[in-house]
Amino acid sequence: MDRLTDKQDFQAVFRYGKRIERHTLIAIWRDSADAVRAGFAVTRHIRGAVDRNRARRRLREAYRRAEVARPERVDVVLVARPSLLTSPFGVIQREIASVLSAIRARGGG
Repeated sequence: MDRLTDKQDFQAVFRYGKRIERHTLIAIWRDSADAVRAGFAVTRHIRGAVDRNRARRRLREAYRRAEVARPERVDVVLVARPSLLTSPFGVIQREIASVLSAIRARGGG
């Protein structure tokens, strides 16, 4: 899994990307010339470093398990919402698979 790590890459996705919202997360994506790259962020509404890190870990793991549904050439940033902390992991996995399928259907990758 390639990761978005540069501040400029994150800013480009946030500025020019398309947005898909679900109950536990927000996906912002844009087409890329490279392979799929993913970045993970947590909304400021999640207070406390422990909770923010836990939300980020749950998001990363659910994305890692959704390998088959990933589009081919996009940059995607997944932003955890507060409900991600209380939702069952299966729900998070389904929502990520749904988002990635929607990106493929909309021509991403």
